[in-house]
Amino acid sequence: MQNIVAVIPAFNESGTIYEIVMQVFPLVNEVIVVNDCSTDDTAVRAATAGAVVLHHDRNRGYDASLNTGVAEAVKRGASIVVTFDADGEHSADDIPKIIAPILSGRADVVAAQRPNIAHFSEMLFGAYTSIRFGIGDPLCGFKAYHRRVYDRFGFFDSVGSIGTELMLRAHQIGFRLETVPIKRVIRADTSRFYVSRLRGSLKILRAMCRVAIAVR
Repeated sequence: MQNIVAVIPAFNESGTIYEIVMQVFPLVNEVIVVNDCSTDDTAVRAATAGAVVLHHDRNRGYDASLNTGVAEAVKRGASIVVTFDADGEHSADDIPKIIAPILSGRADVVAAQRPNIAHFSEMLFGAYTSIRFGIGDPLCGFKAYHRRVYDRFGFFDSVGSIGTELMLRAHQIGFRLETVPIKRVIRADTSRFYVSRLRGSLKILRAMCRVAIAVR
C-alpha cells in the first residue's frame, strides 16, 4: 500500500490553511505543513486541522520550506509526496488525478498544469521549459513525486528554483514525467508572491536563470 504524504509550505496563510488541510486530508495518509516563521496563527490553525506542523525559526522562503517538508515526508516513510500550495488556488479534488499516473506505474513525477497563466514572467519561464522539457507550466506548486526521485538526488531544491528543480532534474536523467490539467480556484485576494509585481517577476526570472545553469 502506498503511503501518500502532502507537503504544504505556508507563510501567513491563516485565512486558508485550516480549510486546505481539511480538504487534503481525506485524500492522503498524512499532511505536513511547513510554517515558514509566520506572524499570524497559521501554525495553530494547521495543527488544529490535524497537520504535522514543522517550524522555521526565520522566514526562509518557498524552496527551503519544500526542502524541509519533503525531507520530513521521506523520513516518515512516504512513497509518494504531493506538494500543494496553502493559498487556496488549487482544488484538493484534483489530487487523485495527480497521483494516478504514479500509482499506475506510468510516471515518476506528475506536474499539474493550470488552465491559464496570468503573469508574463511565468509565461516566459513556461516558454523556456516547454521548449526544453515539454512542460508548459513549471511553476504550478501542485506536483507529485515517487519517493525514488527524491532518493536519487537527496534534496528537493538547491538553487532557489521556485519548486521546479527536482522535477526538471528528474526529467533530464530519464525519470518518467506526465503533465495533468487541473482546475484553478478563483481567489478572493492577490497571491502573496505578487504583493510586489516587480519583485515577484524578478524572483521568477532569477529562478529561470538558475535552473538554466543548474539543469543542463
